[in-house]
Amino acid sequence: MAVLALTVLAAVLRFYGIGHQGYWFDEGNTVLLIHLSPGKMLGLIPQTESTPPLYYCLAWVWARIFGFGEAGLRSLSALAGTLVVPVAYGIAAKLISRRAGLIAAALTACNPYLVWYSQEARSYELLVLVSGLSLLAFAYAREEPTPRLLAAWVLASGLALATHYYALLIVVPCAAILLYEHRRERSVWIAMAVVAACGLALLPLAISQNQTGRASWIAPIPLGPRLGQIIPQFLVGYGAPGLTALERISELLALVALVLLVARSDRIGRRGALLAGAVAITGLIINLVLVGGGIDDLITRNVIALWVPAAVCVAGGLAATRARVAGALIALALCGIGVFAVGAVAFDRSLQRPDWRGVARVLGTRPAAPGGRVILVQHYKTLLPLSLYLPGLKFWRGRHPVPVETTELDIVSIAAPRVRLCWYGAACNLTPSTMQASYPLPGFRELWVRHAYQFTIMRLVAPHPVRLTQPEISAILTTTALRHDELLLQR
Repeated sequence: MAVLALTVLAAVLRFYGIGHQGYWFDEGNTVLLIHLSPGKMLGLIPQTESTPPLYYCLAWVWARIFGFGEAGLRSLSALAGTLVVPVAYGIAAKLISRRAGLIAAALTACNPYLVWYSQEARSYELLVLVSGLSLLAFAYAREEPTPRLLAAWVLASGLALATHYYALLIVVPCAAILLYEHRRERSVWIAMAVVAACGLALLPLAISQNQTGRASWIAPIPLGPRLGQIIPQFLVGYGAPGLTALERISELLALVALVLLVARSDRIGRRGALLAGAVAITGLIINLVLVGGGIDDLITRNVIALWVPAAVCVAGGLAATRARVAGALIALALCGIGVFAVGAVAFDRSLQRPDWRGVARVLGTRPAAPGGRVILVQHYKTLLPLSLYLPGLKFWRGRHPVPVETTELDIVSIAAPRVRLCWYGAACNLTPSTMQASYPLPGFRELWVRHAYQFTIMRLVAPHPVRLTQPEISAILTTTALRHDELLLQR
């Protein structure tokens, strides 16, 4: 009943306001793919994504049942995130104790980092679920490597690898432990061979996707700060008020939990918790080895599969037999911080993803100007996700772009935290820009200036169609330069 109650709590935190935010850039790629036929979608994944196809195949079916809107599509991730709760319970209960299982389930239900990715139309929360199922099957197969349990581990591990390549951070350590402890079992070797075959089957796709350079933006960020983000973001997520203080408090509480694990737990509980911790640490080491080998995709969301074993290790300390009161209070405090952070983000639009849907509402879905309109987006050079909400939107580009006759020019500027190559929270893929007091374009006058969340929109109109050229627009810009901006056409 306690696990059921925690699962319901997890569902409330994950499904509340799930359609409140518009799609951001990465989700826009998902939406474009799942609108295609299955063949075209699978053909484009190697060019447009850096993960395997399983999530997109599930999302393709899911959207046709529950809709292509934000709530419908994201509900797949929300359901996966909710199901992680009983999985975390099962892992900790098997490795340590039922008390540890309940604490692990509570930490999972209330964790703001997991809630964030449970409300995103991407593969990360599905990865947490299937890699957690792999870890759960491992916990049982390690104790008794029967063909049925090994088959469950193989299936879960194969699904995890087909969801995200970094599932290997869980699969490889578990495989190594199984081989070491049951190296004389022929069935174990067969299971390893099947999982290895699954990985090798995905290798050509992984190489092809790596050659596109779609993840090449990660490596230029210094490795130290990226490593330093993992623990704080695992604990508190993104953007909550008083974030630094919450991070330090949560880190201290997690450290105390590890001290309790070493000093106050019994031998069986300590061994199981340390095993989970070893899986998490080994997975991180594998990632660092990959970085050393030139595959540098290390950011927190790519190691999200390590969250569950890390949480199980912490839960083992909080469930220590000789520190029950202290462990319960610390668990309650961590859950309280998590619920506060989740609620703070849920009720404050400035802490949420960029909402281009609001820009589309201000602009109007269809242009009123004869012949269409020109849109200048400052410091943002892509169609997504605005094109999801404005039909007929396209780039105004080319070696010699032809002039456009229109009566409407809209300028969009962005207010976002100035964080270098920020990939999370309210600054997802945004670079701040400044709206000028005026744009003295001959034939046009300012009609209005409006605000939508992180965006400011100014509309210029002309009484009669005016022939616009890109050099003319470039000449009136003082707070930016056209090479940093994007000119779009909507007809």
